[in-house]
Amino acid sequence: MTISKSKARIPVQKRSIETKEKILNAAWTLFAEKGYFKTSTHDMAEQAGIATGSFYGYFNNKKEVAIEIIRRFYKEASEKALYNFRLQIGDTVSENLETCRKLIRFIIQSLKESHAINPMLHREGMALILLDEDVRKINHEEEQKVVALIVAFLRQYKQFIRVDDIEAAAIMLFRTCDEIIHRIMINKEEIEAERLLKELEDMICNYLFIPFGDKNRV
Repeated sequence: MTISKSKARIPVQKRSIETKEKILNAAWTLFAEKGYFKTSTHDMAEQAGIATGSFYGYFNNKKEVAIEIIRRFYKEASEKALYNFRLQIGDTVSENLETCRKLIRFIIQSLKESHAINPMLHREGMALILLDEDVRKINHEEEQKVVALIVAFLRQYKQFIRVDDIEAAAIMLFRTCDEIIHRIMINKEEIEAERLLKELEDMICNYLFIPFGDKNRV
């Protein structure tokens, strides 16, 4: 199934924008409570306090709502990460291992926070990504933006990084962190989360950064 050509209007007036927000908020709640596949457009309209026919003035189908939520989720998570990066780390780079560790700790924590927003909704999203090609494509596009953000972070520390291919390193960092954090938040691993995250941080730092006693690479 491919994404249909849009017949829904793009809201311009304040009231229309607010109605669309109500639909998205309703879907967020219902997808988490009932699951995506058990939620109908009628359910979303009822939760939003509008007629079912009005729903189709904003979205052509349920999948379009899910895609909008995925895009918004990634956008808000990325904006929050950028804000927190400037707040916690800033634009300067210190020549010590702890500052580099702070960057990795920040990336891990940002990914963890994004998973913690709504674990049940995240679980539903993962199932939909596996089952629907259109949603999988949109999710991949959004993940590429996250990788680009990590690349930008790492390039600020380029003189301290041992690997030559920063883009590949960013993909490995993202995929490794995402998998471990997913298992912590969704599957509940057998040992404490903080122990796993500390080892994850150590592993990434050892992979990425030049030992600070090595003067030949700096």
